[in-house]
Amino acid sequence: MPAMYDYIVIGAGSAGCVVASRLSEDSNSTVLLLEAGPSDKDYHDYPNISIPAMVGTLWQTDIDWSFKTVPQKHAAQAYTDETIAWPRGKVLGGTSSINYMAYVRGHSADYDSWEKLGCDGWGWKDVLPYFIKSENNKCQKYTDPRFHGVGGPLTVSDHPSYRTLLSKEFIQAGIELGYPEIDINAGNCIGFGDCPATISDGERNSTARAFLHPVMDRNNLTVTTNALVTKILIEDNKAVGVEYMVGDKTESVRVSKEVALCGGTINSPQILMLSGIGPRSHLESLGIECIADLPVGNNLQDHLLCQLKGSINEESDVMSLNDIMDPKYQEQYNLDKTGLWTNNGLESFGFIKSGLVEDVEWPELQMTMFPMYYAIGPDEPKVLGIKSKDLYPCFGYDVNHEDVMSRKGFIFATYVLHPQSVGEITLTSKDPKDPPIIDPHYLEDPHDVKVMAEGLRFGKRFTETSVMRRFGAKIMDIKMPGTSGDAYSDENLEKYIRNIAGTLYHPSGTCKMGGIGDETAVVDSKLRVRGIKGLRVIDASIMPHALSGNPNAPCIMIGERGAAFIKSSHLDE
Repeated sequence: MPAMYDYIVIGAGSAGCVVASRLSEDSNSTVLLLEAGPSDKDYHDYPNISIPAMVGTLWQTDIDWSFKTVPQKHAAQAYTDETIAWPRGKVLGGTSSINYMAYVRGHSADYDSWEKLGCDGWGWKDVLPYFIKSENNKCQKYTDPRFHGVGGPLTVSDHPSYRTLLSKEFIQAGIELGYPEIDINAGNCIGFGDCPATISDGERNSTARAFLHPVMDRNNLTVTTNALVTKILIEDNKAVGVEYMVGDKTESVRVSKEVALCGGTINSPQILMLSGIGPRSHLESLGIECIADLPVGNNLQDHLLCQLKGSINEESDVMSLNDIMDPKYQEQYNLDKTGLWTNNGLESFGFIKSGLVEDVEWPELQMTMFPMYYAIGPDEPKVLGIKSKDLYPCFGYDVNHEDVMSRKGFIFATYVLHPQSVGEITLTSKDPKDPPIIDPHYLEDPHDVKVMAEGLRFGKRFTETSVMRRFGAKIMDIKMPGTSGDAYSDENLEKYIRNIAGTLYHPSGTCKMGGIGDETAVVDSKLRVRGIKGLRVIDASIMPHALSGNPNAPCIMIGERGAAFIKSSHLDE
């Protein structure tokens, strides 16, 4: 490995693969990409990584960082230790290699709001061209060239190989309740529509597969896996290199132009703080010299999920776990990459306002319907760590939980998109191998409970539409033990939400982008770390506030934007 590179990219995740690919387009620039996890191409060790239907089998493996929150004071009360697992990808492609593959951009007002906060050049009109640049749109329904691109590295598709009737009727039920059918990625996403997926030819299309694999043979690009970055080397307030570990051996490498930190919402603030960039009092309490006193790790936001489980009649085409594991589907998938195993379970989405806030432009709630009853299997209560069997019915389980493999049903899931509860990430110690402390402060602000309650009430109305009645849809009883009266009263819903709500795995905001004079910001509108030359953060951690949807597509856009910023800064060199 050379002693110096023009650019070093830390983290081969949703944004990092994009940045490394784009920077290495210039054959005169040398690029080093460092990834803490292994290659995603070793299918012998990770045979399910490319199969959309097998997404849940990738968590709690060695390609998952397997983070957990600290015990929550206002949420997760049904769980043994009041903690919530946070899967994050530790492999080429990062979380895009273990996520549910939903391609969702958010609402145009999200980005216009960023611009109004002082993040110049981040309005919807500015970011849309970068979404289009990445995209190779193969959706059959949504093809408007004003919003979609063809020929980009990232294939985005619908579900032509296997699509459930229930997902189509999901949209019709939304229409019955007064919402339009929409292209959810065309700016105004209030309504119901199909959810495109990062799936190509029946396989997961992570950013590693889309952006990195096709360019791995470039002579100016070096990709090093199993390399845990321990700190960014800073001299005279300039990033000059990176220190990392391979096994027990510590290495260092220098950089001549810039370091792009793409570690994600958890690892990026961790690496900055280990490098001396962060809140002075916190760093000095751990014996770390503070080089730049910045609010790193603050502003942590996440989408919270709550669900209603229900039964459905045999006329529907939903699947039981036994159905999904039928060898015929595996044989079909192995033969030509078609059939049930090409389906990621997220076929349609709805976006609505709660009615609690006046003059809000964006949707406050997102919802979907999973065409199956359980996502994990008979050991799910144990995996989740539910405190007692008395609580099983509130999660949709029988006390004995014996028929789970053969039961057919659905899950109506609703998500709070713009939480008022804000948390933080701090260091456990100055040992880079110690996971950081993650405290999202879930449901600390009562507003989030009220919005979630409206989402659950909407779910009840949704399953009572004539469309859903045709399938005999019936929601489980969601009363918590010891409660009485209407299950959908404010009191009962609050108890239900504070007990069972969990993460949607969408953390953001811990290295916040902001305008001039914003003391809560870590990076400027060009993603440069304040007070440190030659260092940018390029991932979901820069988001000023959570978006109206799943963050993987926005992370890819952020990667495109960040790479363009870096290139334009060095045009004359």
